[in-house]
Amino acid sequence: MNAKTKKTPGSKNPLVAASVAASWVTLVAATALGVAAPQLVRAQVSANPRELAKVQSSPGEYRLIVQSYAPGSVIDGVPTSRARPLASTQRAVTAAELARGIGIDVVDLEHSAANEQVIVAWLERGSANLDYDALRARPKSGAYLGVAEAHSESGAGRAEVVLSRRIG
Repeated sequence: MNAKTKKTPGSKNPLVAASVAASWVTLVAATALGVAAPQLVRAQVSANPRELAKVQSSPGEYRLIVQSYAPGSVIDGVPTSRARPLASTQRAVTAAELARGIGIDVVDLEHSAANEQVIVAWLERGSANLDYDALRARPKSGAYLGVAEAHSESGAGRAEVVLSRRIG
């Protein structure tokens, strides 16, 4: 096999990619932070392009925020006022990316025993530059929101989140 045709085993499989990322994070977490087993959830976030046109009607930057919560912390798809995310991440996105679907890894280094998680994702105007990787962010009026329960597959959680509800 030459260099052009050589493939890494499982390179097309998102679970293999997630497990490799989880292995690296596990190593860092165990050595630097003393965390035995971080919790990884792979969230596949998407939205209907026609619905996104309503949100992205004017030029500007948009960020996608994805957070995981304990199941009792989310009511009617929105985190309660006292809810604390287990993990959070943010990313700059376009409507085209959301129409295709975006894979986001949400890694919880602190609450590794949390087997059940609810994934809350939302799209809002602004750059992906929030402090603490958006850990303190909450959906604001005008945000485009989606929620899904994470289901465990081979040690890593998985969630399909569709942004389908506008806040406010």
